[in-house]
Parts: sequence; C-alpha cells; structure tokens
Amino acid sequence: MQTPKKIIIIGGGIGGAATALALHRVGFEPVIYERTKELREVGAGIALWANATHILKNLGLLEEALRLGYLTTNYQFNSQSGKELVNIPIDTFELPVIGIHRAELHQLFWRNVPHEKFVLGQTFLGFEQEREKVHAYFSSGLTVEGDALIGADGLRSRVRTALLGEQPPIYRNFKTWRGLTDYVPRGYRPGYIQEFLGRGKGFGFMMLGKGRMYWYGAATAPLAQPDAPIGRKKELETMFQDWFASVPELITTTDEANILTTNLYDRAPTQSWSKQNITLLGDAAHPMLPTMGQGACTALEDAFVVAKCLKEQANPTAAFQQYESLRFPRTKLIVEQSLRSGKMGELDHPFGVALRNTFMKFMGSTISNNFKSLHAYRA
Repeated sequence: MQTPKKIIIIGGGIGGAATALALHRVGFEPVIYERTKELREVGAGIALWANATHILKNLGLLEEALRLGYLTTNYQFNSQSGKELVNIPIDTFELPVIGIHRAELHQLFWRNVPHEKFVLGQTFLGFEQEREKVHAYFSSGLTVEGDALIGADGLRSRVRTALLGEQPPIYRNFKTWRGLTDYVPRGYRPGYIQEFLGRGKGFGFMMLGKGRMYWYGAATAPLAQPDAPIGRKKELETMFQDWFASVPELITTTDEANILTTNLYDRAPTQSWSKQNITLLGDAAHPMLPTMGQGACTALEDAFVVAKCLKEQANPTAAFQQYESLRFPRTKLIVEQSLRSGKMGELDHPFGVALRNTFMKFMGSTISNNFKSLHAYRA
C-alpha cells in the first residue's frame, strides 16, 4: 500500500500544530481544521521540560525557542510562609528547560507549517470511515477526505465523542487562576520555578521570555463555582494575603484582564483511543492535571511519535496501533502521578499539611529522582 498522504488534524492548538509540523517534515500532507476564526493561545506560561525540548530539537526549533523563552534551572517547593521543602535542580540533562509563553510556542509551530495547511472557522461534526479513507464533516457543510484523521481537539474532544461515545471528564475539585505580569518579585531567584503549598491551596511562579512573570494559583472548589462578586483579583488578594510576600505582590501587580480561571479535569487512563485510521492526541487522548507540568509536553511527544509511526508503517491502522502502544504506558503513569500530586494539594487540616511538608523535606531526593526519570524520557 502506498504511504498515506493526506492526514486530517482536528484542532489547531499546540498539539495539533506540532503534529502538522512533524508530519510535514516527514513528507505527509497534514491539514488542520480549527473551529476558531483566528489562531490564538491564551495568555499563560508553560515549562518545557527536557523531554519536550528534545522534541523541539528534533523539529529544528530549539534555538528559536531558547531565544523566545527563559532558561529554567531549579524547581523549588516551599511552605506557605516560604520555608524551602525541596529544591530540585532541573538543568542536569543534555537539554535545557525553558519557560515560555504558550502563544509564542504556538506561533513557533505555525510559522514553520505552510499557511495553506490551516483551515480556520471549521467546527467538526463527525466522520465516516469508508474502506481505506476517512471523511470528516463540518458544520459549515464542508466535507473532506483523508487517509487518516487525528483528533487533537482538547479536553472536550468532539473526535473522542464520535469515536468512543459520550464520557464526560472527571472534575478534580480544583479551580485554578493564571496570571501574567511584568513585575518581578524582590526575592525572586533567577532560573527558579517557585511553588508554595498551603491548606487546600497552592501558588507558583516562573519567569518567561521578555522579562515577564507567569504565576498560577489553585484552590479546592465545588464544580462551577462562579467568580466572587468582588472580581478575581480581589478574591485572590484576600485568599493569599498572608502568604510569602512575593505571592500577594504578584497578584496585586497583575491587571484583572490578565487573570484567567479554569476548573481542573482529567480522565482515568483507558485504552484504546484509536479505531482503524483514526486516533487521538494530547488532551483528547489523555487529559491530566497540571501538577506535574506535563500536559503540553506529552502532547509534543505524541506529535513526534505519531509522525514517526506513520512514516514507519504503510498502513495508518497499524501505525496508530503502534503509536498507542508506545504512548499509553507513559501517559497513564503521568496522569496517575499528576492526580496523586493533586491529592497532596487537597490537604486542608493543619496537622495533615504539616505532615505533608515534613514528608516532602524527608523525601526530597526521592521526589527529585522521580522528576528526573520523568524528564529523562526521549520519545
């Protein structure tokens, strides 16, 4: 059988754009169908660990990412008041760790994929598999035919629903806020991701390129809890007022418009997420909590591996089976680890929190080794 040429990608986020680039580089003809009218990423930061910068290197984008981002060297966990619990050096690999704005990473992929490979303003409705081909249908009336289809359309993936049926993701009792500011706290240690753990709450921050500071806060909350009437910024200032000084400082210096909020979901890892010449990627396949910082990083791994499998296997069905068997054990491990880490953050009782903090100090080298093994993986 001839190598499949046309690969339909649903979703133009980081995972979809990286997949298009990886496929384009190995001689396929990927086309992305994205429902938004313009390609844009929300104002948030991202840590690209060594397992992800490995992918950028293979796609020839590492140098540019380094110019756009900020070199990160340490991950430090602290108590609410700022006492160091664990300090993990993360610059021990042959590849750097980069703090980068999501939009800049996104644009880096778009710029390297031919313009005509993006079709915007197209909402996916469903598909039909017919012999070796797949037909995708869109709400505009557009129908396209391809040799394979990849759903990279996020947590509430329409491709996933069409493929596996309606299975809502699981709300994990956390609400998060993310902010971006030019303010650098006085006590900031260059190259550090600093995270603070309190009672049922957490806060962290890191430097991105262009001197910007990205921060994130999380707190246990019932599902669909609305914003406080006083607004997000005031609510956060109240929630974190007695924390380590950098925390309230960062909130105060951030414009209300630059504070985003989301509820946290994941899914219990299950196989399979492929069916013949259709598969899923990133959050559509294995959504995870952000506690290990691996959501976008595993989507980049997926993109690279799925392109490699399609190149190696003439038949997309065989390629997607191989891709899934390579990706499932790793993503399952990270989804479960992220959930365990989230549970540690749920602790609210002062005794439980004190115990957790003591445990973290005592288990510092184990936590450090765990991080290292996660980041040592090379897709």
